[in-house]
Amino acid sequence: MFDYSEILEELSSGSELSEELRRIIASRTSMPNIPFPTMGGLIFWNNIAECNGWKIQQNMITQHARIIDADDVRIAWGTLDEMKDLLEEMANHLKLQRSLRKHDNLAALEEIKKLKELLDIEAITQEEFSDKKRELLSKVH
Repeated sequence: MFDYSEILEELSSGSELSEELRRIIASRTSMPNIPFPTMGGLIFWNNIAECNGWKIQQNMITQHARIIDADDVRIAWGTLDEMKDLLEEMANHLKLQRSLRKHDNLAALEEIKKLKELLDIEAITQEEFSDKKRELLSKVH
């Protein structure tokens, strides 16, 4: 089971990855959602997870669930099983993206190592090494 607070943390970040997660929400939820302010779930709601003001909640009476943002605006809602499936899909997406980033970061570091070897044998200049290293490091997440 994935820690749902990691999903909420990413959703709250405003990053490119958070936009990808929002697209997953929009494309996978069966219940129409009007982003309407809630009262934050102070009554009738249990928090399942919370991070940076974002919450996954379950209604104590109807048992349905919802995701609300830091401004207490509902982002998605449905049955608890639907929300769990949605969250698992987002968790899998996060895992995949983090794995890809890690792979890209390792590839960039390997490239810098090769460039350093070329610098050490004076096959490239310090300026060429620094420029390429700066370029590679700018891509590291």
